[in-house]
Amino acid sequence: MDNTPLITPDDFHAETDNRRWFGTWLGGRIAALGWGTADFHLPIRDEFLRDGGTVAGPVLMGAADIALYAAVMTAYPDGRKSVTSDMTMHFLRRPAGALLRARAELVKTGRRLATGRIELSMDDDPRLVAHVAGSYALP
Repeated sequence: MDNTPLITPDDFHAETDNRRWFGTWLGGRIAALGWGTADFHLPIRDEFLRDGGTVAGPVLMGAADIALYAAVMTAYPDGRKSVTSDMTMHFLRRPAGALLRARAELVKTGRRLATGRIELSMDDDPRLVAHVAGSYALP
């Protein structure tokens, strides 16, 4: 099996940047892709913050979803047609900082469902702020 990713970060952004979807509004960029993996970086804007400078949960979930979507696209020829089928987030500590990092990795690749995990951290701090498990239904 060839483990070369089916897309590049430029391919991902060419596919998604011109669509009217949540990911385009959220912003951020895919920093790196491997087969079944994706690193998504999101600069934190003021509108992403709750009182006290905490990054809002929906922003974390959105970043996790985008990272997993990119990871799916690296492993499936029709991955761009896949849709989120399940996501569960576990908050581990207060998310505060200037840059959110989402690292997605596929843990099971099936014919109808791709399942993965996403680890979220802030800035250059390796401690996780959240862990997400999710799956994508495949076309």
